[in-house]
Amino acid sequence: MSTFPVVRVLVLLLVLLPLISAVLVPLCGRLARRVSLVIASTHLVLTGVVILAATETLSIRAAEEIRIRGDIEAQPFHPEFVPGDTGGRHGNEQRTSWTLFSLSAVPAKPGTPGPNIQFYLGIDGLNLWLVALASFMIIPVILVSWESITEKPGAFYGWLFLLQAGVVGAFLAFDVILFYIFFELTLIPAFFLIGRWGVGSGRRDAARKFFLYTLAGSLLTLIGVIGVVVTNPHPATGQLTFSLPDLMVNVQHHMHNAHQKALAGDPSDLAARHTTQFWLFVALMAGFMVKVPIWPFHTWLPSAYGEAPIGVTMLLSALMAKLGAFGILRLVLPLVPDAAIQYGLPVIGSLAAFGIVYAALCAFASKDMKMVIAYSSVSHLGFLVLGLFAFNREGLSGSVLHMVNHGLSTGALFAALGFLLERYRTTEMNRFGGLMGRFPGFAFLTFILVLASIGMPGLNNFVSEMMMLAGLFNARNPGVQGLGLAVVAALSIFMSAWYMLTMVQCVFFNPLKEPEPVTAVAAPDVTRREFVLLGTLVSLCLALGLFPQLLINTMKADVRVLSIVGDSARARVQGVPYVYEDEAPPPPLVSPGPPIGAPGPKGKGGGFKGKGGKGKNPLIGEEE
Repeated sequence: MSTFPVVRVLVLLLVLLPLISAVLVPLCGRLARRVSLVIASTHLVLTGVVILAATETLSIRAAEEIRIRGDIEAQPFHPEFVPGDTGGRHGNEQRTSWTLFSLSAVPAKPGTPGPNIQFYLGIDGLNLWLVALASFMIIPVILVSWESITEKPGAFYGWLFLLQAGVVGAFLAFDVILFYIFFELTLIPAFFLIGRWGVGSGRRDAARKFFLYTLAGSLLTLIGVIGVVVTNPHPATGQLTFSLPDLMVNVQHHMHNAHQKALAGDPSDLAARHTTQFWLFVALMAGFMVKVPIWPFHTWLPSAYGEAPIGVTMLLSALMAKLGAFGILRLVLPLVPDAAIQYGLPVIGSLAAFGIVYAALCAFASKDMKMVIAYSSVSHLGFLVLGLFAFNREGLSGSVLHMVNHGLSTGALFAALGFLLERYRTTEMNRFGGLMGRFPGFAFLTFILVLASIGMPGLNNFVSEMMMLAGLFNARNPGVQGLGLAVVAALSIFMSAWYMLTMVQCVFFNPLKEPEPVTAVAAPDVTRREFVLLGTLVSLCLALGLFPQLLINTMKADVRVLSIVGDSARARVQGVPYVYEDEAPPPPLVSPGPPIGAPGPKGKGGGFKGKGGKGKNPLIGEEE
């Protein structure tokens, strides 16, 4: 019996379990935190089973798809383990038969594209590890909030689970309207978590500002989503679709046809589509730039991060900021690729580069450790956006990996601040000093997390940052010099070390100084709960730094899809024919044959050429 139906049920449960928990946990009263921990642990186990099934499937698919020429047909995403899959296939794609709302008077056949908003969830290489991050991070958030949330804990944990459901649903969605629904759903619990359980007098203003900023940008994003759907019907039937894989195919067919006309001497259609993509790009990016956030759309962040309880701040930095970056990856790059090539690095990349330096200077000037880490997050996320808009294999792989790495390391640093907040109710740097001798265990764990944040080799951020730098150095986007942006990105790593190590020196290595503790009893070093919390986070930072290849292997096939979309867009923007660059490895050593370039038995080139077209592909084993 195939395990696929079981895994499809588990994928569905990854969204349904936190949704159900959001309703039931508030009814548990004093037991809410223990029940929440059990539910979160169960969710993580379910996620682990999905990862075990998906890792093998995605690795095999990556090995198989490298044999498929990238200039033969349109390149869509291929979700696996789709709940509601009818068993029918369209190429390698699984489809769902679960329709939430139909815009057609005539019902479409099950498993076929149509103007239907569907409950279309699935796993691929781009979302697998982000779902794992969303499943895991809720446990540290519960542990950090264990002692600090005493007022209506059931409601607090219920909102946490609703936030987790929205994040996981957005990561899993392959229907563009379903993605938007989950994307917007996260605003409601975040608003109440900041406004109700915030730690400062300005918590309600901070919650209101966060909600209005994000909602305004998201409404423009909805306009962009609808615009993509309306302007990219099926090229043969004219039928609209909200399925992301089908939309990708439609976009590529329309752009390919317009490109062929332009090469034949009629550029009007291509010019019109480029103009349309520009406005759709602006609309889509409006919401995602606020959510990341990218300078100057980050102004909601200081108050929201500063006023939110530490557990909620962990979720804002580790998960919700990734929704903006993931939206760029999942919607912007595949659906408006020509505009992403034309304006991604020159415009958005310039804003991100300025934000990298600006946020780093703000972090150095901040006197509150919470704000230091918050501005550090903005700086690192600007680096991530640069990697995305490099729109090549190195940049995309590094960006997806960095979403996971940054979420883990930044969330862990905020968790470490929970140690000080429980004992002293403050994170002001100038009130601390010499804590290395006072709390050696806490100092050791925090120092490793700081090294992970600044990209020390052997820890998680180093690998993804080097891959993104490689992507920027190799960026071939017209109208931009990737080298200059790569220098700014590299500068961000140096500046990160500057302000983070300055914070460490101030808090841990100066003469002993500490504010008045909350209790009369001397504050202890890390407790068992805190050691498990911080020790697990440290171990994962080390594991991802030493063994990143597992994550990279599972995302290869989908990164390849996006990179081919990007290469096609480059050719259209530059007005040249698209030539597929094959990534095939060299053939195995065999008995010596004719030199490369010597005539083969049919008079053609005897060696395999690095670009699609002529020559013999050793992986396919036939003349191309």
